[in-house]
This record gives sequence, C-alpha cells and structure tokens, in this order.
Amino acid sequence: MFTRHLRFLLLVMLMMFTILSLNAKSKLAYMGLSVLVPGSGELAIGRTNRGLALLSVEILAEYGFFKTDSDMDLQEDSYKRYANIYAGVPIGMPNNHYQVVQNYISSEEYNEFQDMQARNYFYIYQNDEQAYLDYLAANTYTGNESWEWQSEMHFREYREMRRKYQKIKINHNLSLGIMLLNRAISLVDMALITRDMKVYAAPMGLDGMTINYQVRF
Repeated sequence: MFTRHLRFLLLVMLMMFTILSLNAKSKLAYMGLSVLVPGSGELAIGRTNRGLALLSVEILAEYGFFKTDSDMDLQEDSYKRYANIYAGVPIGMPNNHYQVVQNYISSEEYNEFQDMQARNYFYIYQNDEQAYLDYLAANTYTGNESWEWQSEMHFREYREMRRKYQKIKINHNLSLGIMLLNRAISLVDMALITRDMKVYAAPMGLDGMTINYQVRF
C-alpha cells in the first residue's frame, strides 16, 4: 500500500516538473500548482527558498500520512487477531465491539453492568419491564458476540495494542492536517506574490487625503 502511494507521489511530482518545463505564465496556473504540490508555484516563478521549504514540508507530511496509514492497517489486524486468539472475539466485528472488549474483561461482566443500570432506571424510575427487556436485548452481548480474556495479562496487552493504534491514528490525522494547511499556505503565498497592487492617493475635502489600493489577481 505504501509503495502505491509513493509511486503516486512521484507521478504527481513528474507531472509538476513537466508543467514547469512548459513555462506556464498564468497566475491561476501557478496557484493551481501550489494546490497540487505546495511549493511548486513558488519554484516556477523563482522563489526557490519558499518553494523548497513548502515542498520539504509536503514530502515529510505525505511520508508520515502514508506510513501511518500502513501502520494503522497492520496494528488493526494485530489487535483483532489477538482478541480472536485470547478472548474468542470473531474476526471482523464492528469497531465499537472491539472498544467494549478493551474496557471489560468478559462479556458477562459487561452484561452484568448493563443489567444493573437497566434495573435501576426501568424498574425503579419507570416501572416498565418491557423497556428493561428491550434495553438488554439491544445492549448486551450473547452467542458469538461474547468474549472472555484468558488472563489479566492478555487483557492488559490488548489494551496497550488498542492504545498504540489510537496514537497512530492521531498521527495519521495530524499528517493530513499538515498537508491541507501546507496547501492553504502555499495558495495564499502565491496569491500574494503574483498580485498586481496599485496604491494611489486622492484629496479628501480641503485639507485631507485618502490612500487607496487596488489588488488584481
């Protein structure tokens, strides 16, 4: 997966340098390059330092994005297989199921907690037995959904695996955020660099003056 993304990035960069070789003069073309690959528009008009800085950030952010994407898949596969072997959780359960498995050592413990809450609410406050039964049917795990960890050690190890997955996911989202922010910065930078600004003064009344400016893109 990571190799495919890397090939795509190289292809985009090749397209960028091909476009640059055509000596495009349109301001919109330069801004479009900056959206596609941050820093490319700056490089096209000779702002080498800015362009290289933005392009370096982009390369690092994309590497982090694709690397964490691959790591997430591996870590998710690992904790699911671990839960299957040591707690009897079937492969391919919904994500919220794996979250509950992380918080309770067995489905029996989880069901007992739900039963206690349901009894207190539906029997004491509402006196509604059918609502109590409906709640338990929707919020407890039985049959192939049930689980029980073989030991406290396995339970703790699984929780660590899940925490590691969450950290990788946070870094993945952070990399995506940096990529989007880098594009926005490059786009605004190109808009400012290629602007056509005129500043002029005009009299205002008998003893005043206004300074006006006009910006064209």
